[in-house]
Amino acid sequence: MTDNNCSRTLFYCLLLVLVWLPLPFGSKPLWAMSVFQIMIWLLTLGWLVGYAAGYQEITRSFRRGVPVMVLIFIVGLWQLCQSLQLPAEIVQTVSPISYRHHEAAATALGLAVPSKMTLSLDPFATHTHALLTFAYGLLFALILLVVDELRRVKLLAWAMVIAGAGQAMFGLISTLSGLELSFFIPKEHGKGVATGTFVNRNNLAGHLEMTLAIGVGLLLYRLNDKPSHGWREFFYETLKTLMSSKVLLRVVLAAMVIALVMTHSRMGNTAFFSSLLVTVLLYAFSRKKLSRGMIVLFVSLILVDTAIVSQWFGVEKLVERIEQTSLATETRDDVNPVTLEILNDFMATGSGAGSYYTTLPSYHDGSWRGFYDLAHNDYLQFPLEFGLPAFLLLAVAVLFTCQQSILAMRKRRNLLSIGMGFAATMGILSILIHSAVDFNLQIPANAAYFVVLMAIAFLARSVNGRDIN
Repeated sequence: MTDNNCSRTLFYCLLLVLVWLPLPFGSKPLWAMSVFQIMIWLLTLGWLVGYAAGYQEITRSFRRGVPVMVLIFIVGLWQLCQSLQLPAEIVQTVSPISYRHHEAAATALGLAVPSKMTLSLDPFATHTHALLTFAYGLLFALILLVVDELRRVKLLAWAMVIAGAGQAMFGLISTLSGLELSFFIPKEHGKGVATGTFVNRNNLAGHLEMTLAIGVGLLLYRLNDKPSHGWREFFYETLKTLMSSKVLLRVVLAAMVIALVMTHSRMGNTAFFSSLLVTVLLYAFSRKKLSRGMIVLFVSLILVDTAIVSQWFGVEKLVERIEQTSLATETRDDVNPVTLEILNDFMATGSGAGSYYTTLPSYHDGSWRGFYDLAHNDYLQFPLEFGLPAFLLLAVAVLFTCQQSILAMRKRRNLLSIGMGFAATMGILSILIHSAVDFNLQIPANAAYFVVLMAIAFLARSVNGRDIN
């Protein structure tokens, strides 16, 4: 463990980056992506300088997380390869479909077939996404290298909860007051529902799913896990908890649940509560027990927040949206068959990271209307753009991470590590569920928070120390 000015500065700068990320429209604009990458590269340079000077050291969490980091960087390198100018003969051999697209584009413009071309159908977007992927990998590494004690794990968790609470409060105030602002400018879309500083309500829902999971993990850590002798003592301990500072965290979580409901995101709410239930079952199986305090906590999250509090803030509209959902009314599924067709053409090498909006129009068969720059299904868009092999590498990284978070719940003894193992499992699972119908992992802020959740799984598994208040 290192505790010096260099280490502390890097750590608090990293927390500022995490709080900043969601603010500029989820860091989706190109300028916001660039700011994120610059900040991560500067922090990486700072860590390397500190390491060379003997102020930083390699942590056990980092060593354990190396396989995941390597897989992320391999995918980033592959994206760079997709954006490189290659001899046309190589592209024709490796990806005949890409060659035909470039050939058709040149012919349509009255130009000769170029002697060099890229595997990607949009090399600029692919190059941009490659740099973004490297930034995610460095963020993952920095979390594991800088967060080297339980106190910092706790502060990291609180920073994410504060970011989520800030988004929730901004979204609630903006919507309920009628101001309808998004990052302090009038909203163009999503009026009448909470969007925070994101453009899309589903992206705010994804952000809240992850930060709520961290909050639940912190609350789990704060619970008194000691067995009580009878219901009288149990209610006494519960009342004492409600009168303590823990109630602040509980109120914050309630506000975040209200904001989640007010997004009216069907899958966002479904994913949150489904992941909560599944993770509780995994926890009970891993720990071989489920204390009364935990039962009260989870019942309150499901019943109190939704059935009592959230009904005053539009839960009936969310239920109405879910009831009215059908294959006939849901238009996002219209492009799925075409996306599967494109995926079949680009199975091996992909069409290029970030190229979906460029690739889709050439396959338009008149079966849908509207503009789709994203697939609204990460399980289709990632393999289509990256190629199936690269997508499988990312899937392996996520599965390995989930194994670490479940092992943290099962084997660790300090409550903070157990709580963070729970949080990582729940947050990752929630986004994996939500990704079946939305594009949260295409939004840099949410993708970065997902990477942080992955890092927290390794921290929960590896960081040693006593529980702290």
